[in-house]
Amino acid sequence: MMNFKRSVAMLLIVSVCLTLCSCGYNPKTVGTITDPDGNVIDITCGEYLCAQYEVTVGLLNEAEVSGEIDIEKFLDTWYDGGTVREFISQRVSEILLQKAVTDYLYDRTDLGDDVATTIYFDNYVQNEWSTNRDALIRNGIGFDSFKKYEIQSLKSAQLPYDLYGEGGEQELSREYVEKFIKNGVARFTYLSLPYRKVMGVDVTDEEKKELRSYATQILKACEEAEIPAHGSVKGVIASAAEEFSTNYQNMLGYVQDMESITYENERMVTGDGKFTAQQYAQMFGAKVGEYVMVDGGDGLYTIAYRQELDPETDNYDSLINEIIAVVASERFQSYLDENAKGFTIELDKKAAKYYSPEKIVF
Repeated sequence: MMNFKRSVAMLLIVSVCLTLCSCGYNPKTVGTITDPDGNVIDITCGEYLCAQYEVTVGLLNEAEVSGEIDIEKFLDTWYDGGTVREFISQRVSEILLQKAVTDYLYDRTDLGDDVATTIYFDNYVQNEWSTNRDALIRNGIGFDSFKKYEIQSLKSAQLPYDLYGEGGEQELSREYVEKFIKNGVARFTYLSLPYRKVMGVDVTDEEKKELRSYATQILKACEEAEIPAHGSVKGVIASAAEEFSTNYQNMLGYVQDMESITYENERMVTGDGKFTAQQYAQMFGAKVGEYVMVDGGDGLYTIAYRQELDPETDNYDSLINEIIAVVASERFQSYLDENAKGFTIELDKKAAKYYSPEKIVF
């Protein structure tokens, strides 16, 4: 979904001044998209601004830009084989085309006939609009354009369940799901050690070595401890961490209750985004009943204990939607790209230039 809230860098794009031009030129559309059936769909200026806003904020967040910014200089910065300006233009076209493909595919499912889904969509949009209304209007984005843009995102999130679910065009077989559960689902009790100093300051290379030393000691203490008959692995890990916490936390500059950040018997699904692929590979390398120290890089370490799956809750019925979500993260974009081949997009260069990112004011 589009995020119009404050960015990580506390950025808020406050205005795209559509009234700056007093010459009377104020296009309501910025181009058209033609679908495989020959239908021509107008791209409203609001939809174009939504996409441009989203891409620009994403790039600023990625660059961790804060404070004053020279927008012209930023747009002319080299990025991904071209300028930021060129990247934004290309990416906006891709997003608008993909949203048209989403609408086209969604209309050919029965998802839109679900009253509860329609109500959910409407409520979601209304809540987002209420929260961000002032900023959106200052950016030249009206409610109708915002609603269409957001609902297309919601549709995109729904489509994989129709595509990969029961009876879907690319339905995941029960055999596939069962194999996925066997190889890609596990339960862990774990502690991810804090590794940022007060105010988010990075640790030094020397301190990273010290963090590794602490993590190694905690792992050893866990392996040497017995899990009490009426106790828990969480208690073992938290206690082992507390044993070394004084020096560890003095280095970071704050006190952290280790038990409060130790997660117990949590189900993990490979590819669900909670951990990186590399971290999951290390975690899933542990056998049931075994501890493992996971190196997340940059001083981040996780001490994890692998537990048995619960056959009553870790089965096909309870995991199918989670697995569909993981499969969608890997395959769905390719599916959209394949279905986009019958679409064409044409932008009015003059209109696109009029609504250029130079008019974004910080």
